[in-house]
Amino acid sequence: MDLFVYAVLGLSATWVLYIIYMQVATRAAEGRSAEPLFPLFPALQVVEGKALVYCFSPGCGPCRPMSKEIDKLVEAGAPVFKFDVTRHPDVSRELSIRATPTLIVIEQGQVGRMLLGVRTADVMRALIEP
Repeated sequence: MDLFVYAVLGLSATWVLYIIYMQVATRAAEGRSAEPLFPLFPALQVVEGKALVYCFSPGCGPCRPMSKEIDKLVEAGAPVFKFDVTRHPDVSRELSIRATPTLIVIEQGQVGRMLLGVRTADVMRALIEP
């Protein structure tokens, strides 16, 4: 095999390991308290059922189309909160937000689920339905 094939295999293996690491990291955050978000979003404490926290950064390319869908959900009255990770890096670290976009499902004051990557409006709606 030539150098090109080794490079492609090496990069592919690195990417797969990165994806696995990110999945494990998000699972580790589940079950933690959502308390670091409460000062930023006081209404989050009183939401009945599930709420969704959309973590984004202004320079994130994949976040742009997803932000439009989030805005539609907010306008429809869904319990969705937009969290700019660049404005509150300490809270981002505390919640183990490692990439954007990230969705955090809050249930009874705790992180119920954390999802990385772009999601459709239907998936986001399903995350917060009872």
